[in-house]
Amino acid sequence: MYIMYVDESGDTGISPHSSKHFILSGLVINQNDWDKFLARLKAFRKSIKDTYGLNQRTEIHAKELLRVEKLMEYKKIAKKDRVKILKDYTSQIPLIFDTAFIINVCIDKETIATGRDVFELGWGRMLQRYDTFLKKDAKDKGVVIVDGISNIKLMTLHRKMRVYNPVPSRITPPSHNVPIDNVLEDVFGRESHHSYFIQTVDVIAYTLFRKEFIKGSLKKYGLEFLFDKLDTILLKKASNADPQGIVRQ
Repeated sequence: MYIMYVDESGDTGISPHSSKHFILSGLVINQNDWDKFLARLKAFRKSIKDTYGLNQRTEIHAKELLRVEKLMEYKKIAKKDRVKILKDYTSQIPLIFDTAFIINVCIDKETIATGRDVFELGWGRMLQRYDTFLKKDAKDKGVVIVDGISNIKLMTLHRKMRVYNPVPSRITPPSHNVPIDNVLEDVFGRESHHSYFIQTVDVIAYTLFRKEFIKGSLKKYGLEFLFDKLDTILLKKASNADPQGIVRQ
């Protein structure tokens, strides 16, 4: 069986105050590798503690490493070192999760049709690509674990897609039904401060955000290049239209 841990960057709103994007990143691991990955994560977090003094129980939250808002323990560490923590983490992900895969969905709200539900569009693409991986590549079943408490809207979408999931077809009729039936149960919620795995996908989603939407004041840190360090474990077949397999439509 497989487990996909998912976190997001941005929001699903359509307003002047909303983000310009909605990003989902999913880390797909085989259950047989879970213990190995956890041991490696623990060893990495110990190295971070030894090098920068960050307690192993303190949550890694990528955005807060750049601008502290809630995690006051970060204030004990100089910003240049917090940036190094983010860079170290990103560099280690392909080494820690050497047999895992990452699925990424990036919805630029300015490019989608008016009236589209950003949440359903993004999550629909993520669940569909994960189910396709399970059917065609893994030939196995899987579950999904997300940051936070279980989401009713996500549960409803997933249950609907288990029964009816129209996929465009090159032959008549124009679409055919491909139910999302290799993803077991409803999506599970897990608080990020209790899970190194959720914290990892937070880093992945944030580095994709920084690659897609470069902020001038942060260019001196080179954050826009961090996502490329994950290239070896990206599930590129998730989208043939993108060289890194990022699903955009």
